[in-house]
Amino acid sequence: MGLGPYRPIKDLERTLDRGDLHMAVAAAKDCRREYGRPIDLDIAVRFLPLLAADPAGYNSWACRWLTRWLTETPAPTIEQAAELAGCLESLPSEPDTLGVILAMLR
Repeated sequence: MGLGPYRPIKDLERTLDRGDLHMAVAAAKDCRREYGRPIDLDIAVRFLPLLAADPAGYNSWACRWLTRWLTETPAPTIEQAAELAGCLESLPSEPDTLGVILAMLR
């Protein structure tokens, strides 16, 4: 019995669990090549806490994630967008905010 098929998304999830930003970025690129589309929002949001130490990098990633959320979410409201933007803004200083963001994705 073999190891089974290669699943780049599993590699990505493991690197995110370990907190290895550089390997996670490489794994996300593998996912895009393998699946022909960007990674899902609920996985992409897991990059943000890893980027929180770099304000310039975090800001651009957070804005890109919010833009994707706005375009991929059916019928988003301005209230939801404002709440998410506030959560994204406070995430670097309040890591527990990630739970609120994840809850809004469901």
